[in-house]
Amino acid sequence: MVRKINKYVDILRIELNDLMNEINEHVETSHREHSDRVIKNFTYHGNLTIYEKQLEGIRQTIKLLEEMNFTDYKSINDLVDDLTERMKIYFTTRGILEGGYHLTLGRVEGVRDYVLRTERNTRYSA
Repeated sequence: MVRKINKYVDILRIELNDLMNEINEHVETSHREHSDRVIKNFTYHGNLTIYEKQLEGIRQTIKLLEEMNFTDYKSINDLVDDLTERMKIYFTTRGILEGGYHLTLGRVEGVRDYVLRTERNTRYSA
């Protein structure tokens, strides 16, 4: 089980960094659209605020992963349940539950599903 959990955490880190890159691309697009006067100041600043909150939530999720002791978990689902609850508390107290939480949760659950699916199909899974 330790190998599965480590695989999950490694892939999740990659996915969360990828999500941050995607949000940063949106930030760059907003900068460009604002410069080209496609979007107004109000929209531009609103977008930047949302993106920064989302990025902060993802950074906090990565920090949570670094602080967790994975030997405490009997399964990937136990780890995901605990991580999800901790994430929700952080996102809720920061007022970014809707956008950032659901984006991050999608990656957390997607990686879980991927690892569990591929481990079932591996002949010698541990």
